[in-house]
Amino acid sequence: MTTQDFVRLGAELKEARERMRPRVSQPGAAEALGVSRSTIQKIENGNAAQVFVTTVRAYVRFVGWTDDSYERVLAGGDPTPVDGGQQTSVEQAASDLLEEEASPRAGLGLSPTVEYELRSSETLESTVINLGPDEDDGHIIVVLQGKKGATPEEVQRVAERYRRVRRHLQVVATDADEVADL
Repeated sequence: MTTQDFVRLGAELKEARERMRPRVSQPGAAEALGVSRSTIQKIENGNAAQVFVTTVRAYVRFVGWTDDSYERVLAGGDPTPVDGGQQTSVEQAASDLLEEEASPRAGLGLSPTVEYELRSSETLESTVINLGPDEDDGHIIVVLQGKKGATPEEVQRVAERYRRVRRHLQVVATDADEVADL
């Protein structure tokens, strides 16, 4: 996904919000979705990658689009209206957002930047490094990302860099275990 994809998504959402009857302002949309006005501004200005996906999806439903419209617009297609284009009520949009946040599919609580990187790059490898012998001692989760469509040589270069860094991470985990034992 490029920046242009998110700019287009934001413009389409803004246009759909402005077509709603009765008219809904940015503050009205923000209130209905339980977010700040700046969040709505970020989405409409093409910075949706900086906002939790669950919030953007709730906004998609709020303007009366089907759930898959988020991906359709980002892929260059057109949004699909729900029920022949009738808009979702403010109450229903807020309810949908609360329901999605409570579902097991809800966001993982990662920062928007991390969520964006995970979506926009290809996962090459991942590992969990335990910080102690017990499960509640904590752990570090490492996700090695590379650009989508990388050549085998590019993947090899990233993997080699990761092997060097991984040794340092394992030393950090061992040091944390020794400190915990003191």
